[in-house]
Amino acid sequence: MLVTLAIIRAYFLVERREIDYDRQNNWLERRFNIAFGWAPMNSHIADRAGFLAALAKDDPERVQAEEHARACAPCRDAFAEGLGLVALLDESQPMSPPSPDLLARAASAIERQSAGEASVNRRVVWGAVTGVLIAWAFQLTVGSGFSPDMDHAAASLMVLGVALAGVTLLRNRPKLTIGLVVATALAMVFVSGSAPGLAPGVGLRCSFRELWAAGLTWIIAGTVARRVETRFGRWKLTAIVGCGALAALAGQHLACEVPHAHGHLLVFHFGAVLLAIAGALGIKVVTGRRQTLIATR
Repeated sequence: MLVTLAIIRAYFLVERREIDYDRQNNWLERRFNIAFGWAPMNSHIADRAGFLAALAKDDPERVQAEEHARACAPCRDAFAEGLGLVALLDESQPMSPPSPDLLARAASAIERQSAGEASVNRRVVWGAVTGVLIAWAFQLTVGSGFSPDMDHAAASLMVLGVALAGVTLLRNRPKLTIGLVVATALAMVFVSGSAPGLAPGVGLRCSFRELWAAGLTWIIAGTVARRVETRFGRWKLTAIVGCGALAALAGQHLACEVPHAHGHLLVFHFGAVLLAIAGALGIKVVTGRRQTLIATR
């Protein structure tokens, strides 16, 4: 019982440190969320209800959690269970509290595990970023209609930035990322499409190149996931593939022979992005070997 209590208290201590660290260092993601109107407590609290229930009643984290739980039945039930757990721990306090050395060793073990998980996540993110960049650069090596002026380059890099944000800032919101990919690709079509034309001969090559680039993103990110023995859920994998297709569309804006033909962009460029997303969603087998999923819901 002494060891169990020490581990639980050490876990709460480490969780508190990680939240304080995120508040101090994740300023970029916090500003990005604020810009889009996403508040920190929009996410559910069920996965950390025990920690929140152990906080003081006037602690800001607990106050926000209680406000969220009033409107969310699953989180309310989880928070109630957390309160029960804290009450049970208080009733089962041993006569002598855990020694500082025991608490320190338990906290150190939890911190090592947390650091290992953070390292895995960083590798997965860098694998996805590498795949997206290669998908964009791939178009520049196979295209035949380059438009190297500043306007085309600026538009291409802006869309590439959205694709990179999808696998970094929004990596834990795969469904939102997919929606952003589709919206950006469609906006690119209507902004760039200033002339009529379909050009099916060129279009088939453009679609094939975009799908091939999306596949490269899949292969690279999947290879990294297998090396660190982790898994992608279906939505997470689809978001990464969609970002690769969007990056390819951005590269095509520089390399396509008819970058302003409205029908061509809608059918072959935007259509290839949709096809890549649909293909990834249709895959039942996910990448990796671990049983736990990374950031999927």
